[in-house]
Amino acid sequence: MIAVRPLISLLIFAAFLPVAPASAQNILLDRWYTALFDVNRVAIADLLADDVVISLEDLGVTQTKAEFIESLDEWEEVAKNANLAWQLEEGKEAGPNEASVLVCYQFPDNEMMIREVFGFQESKIISSVQTTVGDSCESF
Repeated sequence: MIAVRPLISLLIFAAFLPVAPASAQNILLDRWYTALFDVNRVAIADLLADDVVISLEDLGVTQTKAEFIESLDEWEEVAKNANLAWQLEEGKEAGPNEASVLVCYQFPDNEMMIREVFGFQESKIISSVQTTVGDSCESF
C-alpha cells in the first residue's frame, strides 16, 4: 500500500497540470469529429463559435454556424454508410489558435483525403477551411 501512495500522488498532481495547446486541440478535434459522425447537432453547436466561418473551398461554399447545422440533414444520410480517420498534418504544428488536419473520408463508392485547417479561440472553432488533397487515402 505504501508503494501505491507515490503513484496516486503523481496521478493527482498530473491531473492539475495545464494541458499543452496541441493536446487541448487534439481533444477539441476529437470531440469535433465524433460529433460530426454521430451527427450530434447539440455537440456541434457547442463546439462552433457563434461567428464561425466554414469554407468548403472545392465547392465554393462558405457557411455560417446556422447554415452548417442546417446542412447536417443531408450529411446525416451520407454519414450512415461512411467512415473517417483523422490526424494532425505532419510538419504542421498545432497551436492554441490553429491546426491543420488530414481526414480520410471513406464512402461505399469512393474515398477522399481532405485537409481541414481550423482556427480556434477559447475552446471554440472559429473557422474551418476544407480542401480536397486526393481521391484516395493511400498515403494516410
